[in-house]
Amino acid sequence: MTGPGIEGLTPDKRVRAELRELRTQMAGVHGSMVAASDGFLISCDIPETEPTRIAALIAATLGLARQATQATGRGRFREAVARGSDGYLAVFAVGEDAVLAVIGTNDLNIGMLHYQTRDLITRLMNHLAQFDWGWQGGTRPDASL
Repeated sequence: MTGPGIEGLTPDKRVRAELRELRTQMAGVHGSMVAASDGFLISCDIPETEPTRIAALIAATLGLARQATQATGRGRFREAVARGSDGYLAVFAVGEDAVLAVIGTNDLNIGMLHYQTRDLITRLMNHLAQFDWGWQGGTRPDASL
């Protein structure tokens, strides 16, 4: 997300705005979320879902995909796409500490999603770099939904 006014937003609101923009600007995107690589929810824009459970599953997907790419000599993990009977789940590494998951319908153009997420991931990394990751009471200061 670029444009006037983003400088005034907090990092969590910037991430949420990026996710919302992806859903509204790209046909076939049902929703998306960003989670820390350890499974803590950072931000979510997926209607009618239980985001904390999905965040944990997405982190597990990231961990397995990282191991698979390393074991097969394919370098650092960047992305994985799963297609189900009702659509897609695409998982993208956001640096070393976070993961972006995009849930799409059968109408999602995967090639266009890959193109759109290149710049999005860079912006998300910049937003996440501004988070205060302080721990209090064993919980991360996740964005409220």
